[in-house]
Amino acid sequence: LSLHHTETGTATTMSESGNNRQSTESELLEFCLSDSLSKKGLREIIERYEIIQWTGLAPHDRVNDYQFFFEACINKRVTVGIIRYLLEYFPDSIRATDEQGGSPIHYACSNPNVTLNIIQLLIEAAPNTVRS
Repeated sequence: LSLHHTETGTATTMSESGNNRQSTESELLEFCLSDSLSKKGLREIIERYEIIQWTGLAPHDRVNDYQFFFEACINKRVTVGIIRYLLEYFPDSIRATDEQGGSPIHYACSNPNVTLNIIQLLIEAAPNTVRS
């Protein structure tokens, strides 16, 4: 896994920024669980940690790596803009699964406030996650 993060204009790997990654995950999870979920709030967190793009989903790290993305998908305040923004900075989050094999689209489909546009965005981001 790799977290492209700038501190002095250089990219760091996850091993170099493991504590930053854990702090980032914790803050993102807490925010995505909250009734305050907003694109502006996500932008503030991403800018605070100077995240460029967080990529790399190793099979052994699949569970809980992107729990914040699952929580955003089931949050009553989720919008297309929020999902699009998260996918921009965390593109591998769409391929993450939980302990039971649930994907972000499963979470979104269980949210009564989710719109068809959100579902369509999730499908377009990972069409192979939808099977007939």
